[in-house]
Formats: sequence, C-alpha cells, structure tokens
Amino acid sequence: MYNGMSFKNKDVGVIVGGAGLTTRITKDGGKTWLENRFSRFGNPFYSAAFSGDNIFVIGDSEYIFTTPDSGENWSVFNTKDLYEKRGYVSAKYYKIRFVNKQVGFITGSGYINGEEGGFSVILKTLDAGKTWTSIVHKGLENETDGISDFVAFSEKEIIVVTFSGRSYKSSDGGINWQLLFQTDGEDFVNLNSIAFLNQNIGLIGGLGGDLFYTDNGGLDWLKIEVPKDGDGYKPNISDILFTQKSALITTSISSDYYRDTFVYELNIDGTNIRPFLTSDNEEVLFTGESYGIQAIDDDILILDRDNLYKTAINNK
Repeated sequence: MYNGMSFKNKDVGVIVGGAGLTTRITKDGGKTWLENRFSRFGNPFYSAAFSGDNIFVIGDSEYIFTTPDSGENWSVFNTKDLYEKRGYVSAKYYKIRFVNKQVGFITGSGYINGEEGGFSVILKTLDAGKTWTSIVHKGLENETDGISDFVAFSEKEIIVVTFSGRSYKSSDGGINWQLLFQTDGEDFVNLNSIAFLNQNIGLIGGLGGDLFYTDNGGLDWLKIEVPKDGDGYKPNISDILFTQKSALITTSISSDYYRDTFVYELNIDGTNIRPFLTSDNEEVLFTGESYGIQAIDDDILILDRDNLYKTAINNK
C-alpha cells in the first residue's frame, strides 16, 4: 500500500507507504526499483519530497528520513528534541513540501503522553532539511487531530486543511492562522487534500466525496458534486493536481471490488467534472485506492494501492 510519491524528473522518483516504513526508489523511469524498509511494524510512510538531489520521507515515525543517493545511504533527524518542553510527544507527519531548495515545511499531529487531546504540528527548515524547528503557532488550537495537507505559495504564505474539517491561512510563515473554511455541524467532513493553481484558484477535498472550489483565494467556496461509484458510495478525495488546463482529482475507496474510474478531471473554472483515466484493457483492473497523483512534463503518474500508472496529457 503506497501513500505518497515524488518524482524529480522522468527518471528519478520515490514511492512511499507501508507496512514497515517502506520506500521504493527508481533511477531509470520505473524499470527497476530499490526497496528499503525501516520498521518491523505496520507503521507507514505518508509523504516524500525532493530538495535538490536529497529525498526526504516522513510518516508514522518520529524520524525524518533522508537519502542523498537515491536510497543507497540514509540518515535520520530525530524530532523528539523539538518537543522537549511539552513532555513526551508521539508525532505523526502527513505531508512534506519544499518551497525552494532551502525552505520546506512538514505538517502532522502530536499527542502528549497522558493527555487526551492532540495538537497540530508544523515543522520548518531553512537549510535544505539539515535541521528542523517546530513552529509555535496561534489560531490552530481547535485542530486537535492535526494538519493533513497544505500548500505553500512562499516561505510566508501557507494554506492548510485539517482532519477536523477546516482550512486556515497564514501570511507570516505559519505563526498566526486565520480560518478560511469549515465544515462544522451536519456538514462536517474530514479534509485531507488541497491544491492551488495560483493564489486565487484552488480545491480542497475530503471524505465522502466532498470537493470544494474557490476562485478568490478561499473567501468563497463552491461545492463540486463528485460522481458516486457503482455501489453508490462517494470516494475519499485523496489527492489533487492542477495542470495548465484542468485539475485532476484522484480518489480512494477501500473495497474488495475493482473500480472502473477513480481519477476525475475538472475544468479550471470548476465546471464539468468527468472521468480522466479509463482502460479498455481487460488485464488492467483498477483497485481505486489511490493516494497520489503527479505531473512530470506531459506525463501523469498515478498511484493505485500497489500499482503506479503512467499516462499522457496534452496541455497544448
């Protein structure tokens, strides 16, 4: 089960997941893969990112893993020391992204031993991942389940979504946060994916097929109706990608049955959601439990449980 991926170019890329903190890294466009496992247990990795030639991987572990040579050698950064003042903290990290080669962020959740509630975690590096600091933030006190995903327009401007069904924006590098969107009450939904084409046009998604579109930077949101699967279920909106002409949305449903369609395409203006990936090949059976989608030039890479698909898109 692979939860995330990052490709530097058409040749070099990594997919990550579990069980056992698993990575697979390719240097030849997916022809061969080097596997590494770092745990004897079922804990997974969730996300990976490149900073230059260095690959960073994070997940259900207190360590930030990094390799400078495509998985031949690894080092770890122990984040326990970042929470020394709070006591013993069990942390999970769900997303890592770099704004540039030097500046990067990690989001997740933390739980203090002996306490019921958790707290949201934001880590930041200014030296290409050599060291990380924990941001002491204000405005996220209600987010006890953690931050699931984020976009960073710059070192200062960041938008996050949370497992508690809200979205926030920071304009000072993650210190102070303002509420942009919430799905409280009967409309509550666990949010776990976000993507923006620019500072105005963006999408956030979550469980139950809930997908929301904005064209004014999050001041207003329009709900997009995502098609149900053949059994009438609405899928989890697990990852979102903007291309030059549309948005691609990959979804996940845990099921024993194969799904004909699990990736959808949406116009830039938020209209006409439709299937993107289909196959007439009887030997290709989509599981439809997808958690990652990425564009490399005109290729689209799509994770689907233990499969990685490549297809083409025409942006001309």
